[in-house]
Amino acid sequence: KTAVLIRGIRENERGEIEHLLSKRLRQPYLGKVGRLTGKLRFGETAEEGARRELYEETGMTAKNFQLDQIYRKIRKREDGSIVQDVIFYIFVVTGFEGKMIEKTEYQENFWRTTEEAKKEDIYDDMEFVESMEKRGLEMIENVGIAEDF
Repeated sequence: KTAVLIRGIRENERGEIEHLLSKRLRQPYLGKVGRLTGKLRFGETAEEGARRELYEETGMTAKNFQLDQIYRKIRKREDGSIVQDVIFYIFVVTGFEGKMIEKTEYQENFWRTTEEAKKEDIYDDMEFVESMEKRGLEMIENVGIAEDF
């Protein structure tokens, strides 16, 4: 599967960095908190998919989408059978516009500071100590045991 992951970042009125996060209200990863993600559609560019997913999941748009990483996530059962194999195009997104949809039947959306985010029940591979600056494009492959399949 090919998907996008949105690292939505903004600065609040106190000058703190906040991360756009969502809490899953369905399996897999029920109750876990992480970034917004979604599958790319046939023929859609990665940026088009990121813009569409942001709007569909939050009702917001944004001015800036910058490709930051390509991340491959593979999860296996204890017996070695593969249950998940996804390549994510990860975008740093800033310049948000519009009112956020806070809850759908699938997820709750919210902003959290870095310190607040560290207290959430996060996905197994999500980092929150990130700067607003692009780190340079890199490819990461992460193979591990599936927890919720």
